[in-house]
Amino acid sequence: MHRFVQHGLVASVLASLSAAVAPVSGAISPTVFTSSVAGSTGAVSNPNGALGSFATSEGGYAIDPFFPPYPQSASASGGAILATIGSSSATYSSSLTLEFSKSLPVSAGTYLGVYSSVGLINVQTTPGEQPQAATGTTPAQLELSAPSEAIVSVSADGRNFVALNSGNPIAFDNPTNAYTTVDDTVVTSAGYTFVSPQPAAPGQTPQLASPTPFLGSLSEFSGMTEPQILQALGGTAGGTWINVNAAGLSSIEYVRFTVPAGDTAYINAAALSDPPVATPEPAAWALLLISILALPVRKGWKKSA
Repeated sequence: MHRFVQHGLVASVLASLSAAVAPVSGAISPTVFTSSVAGSTGAVSNPNGALGSFATSEGGYAIDPFFPPYPQSASASGGAILATIGSSSATYSSSLTLEFSKSLPVSAGTYLGVYSSVGLINVQTTPGEQPQAATGTTPAQLELSAPSEAIVSVSADGRNFVALNSGNPIAFDNPTNAYTTVDDTVVTSAGYTFVSPQPAAPGQTPQLASPTPFLGSLSEFSGMTEPQILQALGGTAGGTWINVNAAGLSSIEYVRFTVPAGDTAYINAAALSDPPVATPEPAAWALLLISILALPVRKGWKKSA
């Protein structure tokens, strides 16, 4: 005798759905660099700064949307945090090629993330208050200058590269955020007003932000306080994310940043990732379960030989 009842179907369907909504593996980071400089010595400095994951602290302070990693500054391990590509005195374009820890298959939702030296301008001047981003469409700064930009190309084999964005430079203008909980306050010292970031408020455990795609834009942060900014980032580490599906490659293992002569770009880190697959809301699960339980019971009988 074979009996088909609801609880068996429920278990089967839920098991299938659980597998279907499981998040994809985490982002992968570059582990090897090969710099290519045309006719200009010293146009790529500290290429190691672009390897591994994004910097989380600098000078004892946490990296956050108002406190970016700065060029030429040193990390706790003694090395500079950022890779610098190009220089104002370079007479030829400069490029930096990074090799990722493994090849990542490309799908419609595969993105390349770039973390640079971008910090939101704080317009809050009241000591003890939460910092607030400037209003307008460009509330960001890079060392009191414009955000970095570069021509970005990707490759599966390290030899044949395809330029993204039709070969036009891409601006890396979204801030990097290291933690989901950061205790920022506005302080004054010697007549100056500035933001004093810490990894977490007293009693809180610092939670690292995730190097997964942030698909928002710089203008979204306009006028936001830090708690609102962290909510908008949704647990991600921010950064500028570029869809790489248009390159037409089946997999990607290399990325190249090319900076025109006379320009400079700073790279904190890069990452390749697919966005996590969304998990159904509790209400959706409930409706699905009710629908399954409403299915009729089917019984089958088989005569013994």
